[in-house]
Amino acid sequence: MSERNRLSICTDWSNHSTAWLMRHRLGLRVVLLDLMAGVEIKGDEAMIQALAEFSKRNASHVKGILNLTIPLSESALWILGQYLSQLGLSTESRRPMEDGQRVRYYRLNTEDVEFIQNVLDYRQRQREEKERKRQQ
Repeated sequence: MSERNRLSICTDWSNHSTAWLMRHRLGLRVVLLDLMAGVEIKGDEAMIQALAEFSKRNASHVKGILNLTIPLSESALWILGQYLSQLGLSTESRRPMEDGQRVRYYRLNTEDVEFIQNVLDYRQRQREEKERKRQQ
């Protein structure tokens, strides 16, 4: 509490800005933009591997800021799944045959995407309505 009194200018006591910055540094925004656009991933993509490696190298910071434990033995897709889960998202998969072998492709759960899109649309309408009222 003394820190809050001493630093009264700080408005981010729940670390939202820090969490946003951590997710940005992880590359999660780029991954989410692709996933929201309907791109399917296998997990061997460079951006997913980079996210996992950064997470493992900075596991103590991820734990402190995002409250996620990143085991060094887990796969890139498992790590991505933890970040998605924290954001209220999940994945679904399909396993087509390619060159005689089954390959698993992941995409965002369509129900999650629909719900998130409705929330984002609602928030945008609320901002527009607030701005309209402010201008009147």
